[in-house]
Amino acid sequence: QRRVRGEIGFALKYKSDRQLLMVRVIAAQGLASRQVARLNVNPQIEVVLLDSTDGDSDRTTKKKDSSNPVWNEILVFRVSEEDLPNTRLLFRVYDDSDVIGETMVQVSWDDMVGDPIWEELQDQQDWSISGGVHMQISYTTPSTLHVRVCAGEALAAKGGDGTSSDTYVRVTLAGKYPVKSTKVVKNSLNPVWKETFDFEIPVQLLQTATVLLAVYHKKTLGSDDFLGEIRVPLGEFRHFHTIDNWFPLADLKHVARHRSEWGKGAMEQELREALVAHLSCGAPSLLFKSSEYKQRVLRLSCPKIGQTARVVLGNGTFE
Repeated sequence: QRRVRGEIGFALKYKSDRQLLMVRVIAAQGLASRQVARLNVNPQIEVVLLDSTDGDSDRTTKKKDSSNPVWNEILVFRVSEEDLPNTRLLFRVYDDSDVIGETMVQVSWDDMVGDPIWEELQDQQDWSISGGVHMQISYTTPSTLHVRVCAGEALAAKGGDGTSSDTYVRVTLAGKYPVKSTKVVKNSLNPVWKETFDFEIPVQLLQTATVLLAVYHKKTLGSDDFLGEIRVPLGEFRHFHTIDNWFPLADLKHVARHRSEWGKGAMEQELREALVAHLSCGAPSLLFKSSEYKQRVLRLSCPKIGQTARVVLGNGTFE
């Protein structure tokens, strides 16, 4: 599939006397089908009032064979003045029945002047995800990374009553590390876990590591509901410091850019771990003599992540 491309233009006005939000869908530019073999685009835009209990939505007309369609169509939603500052609009672009991109807009009174607003399209994702997690990350020499999952706040409600969730957290590091889980906290959108998980990682590899955290709602039957995830690269982390922050949850697994970044980090981490393993277990048969070092050397490259690595055996160095 092609990556999402293009942007959409729209304008907003609010009629206080009738409590109506007027959404004028103006146009789109640079749209492309997600299917590589398909050249033509038949675009249509759906506008969804995300925080509406009724799931209000409406669509423009469909345009034929246009990557730069013009609509100038007005879609109307009933929203009270009190709710307007908390309203989120989702603009989802279709190519016939295929979603080719979307963008979410947080409405504000400053936008209610009717001026054109342009937003780039993104990959489709779960916009119901909300809240964040308080996490602490520290390191104890020679080789232990401590990840403390403290608490969550304002998580999405996935329970049967629609007002709470039974939440737990899975924690791991990018690469071949075990996945560890907290206890389940029942009936809470602001759970407190206060659990610490340890991972063994050499200090030399610390700055290439990434902490991965995912929050779930525990279900009695079927697969657990995904409530969002957090990705914390440790590139700037120093082993004598502590990270102590609230991190917002997001739907990273459905966003191509984040997936590719995570994949690159995970492969780079696995490459480094493999080289450390080679270094620690002696001289594998694929080592060869290097005229530069006069010693046995292992050279590896991985085009997918743009990395080249080298292990020199004999003097204990690892590059």
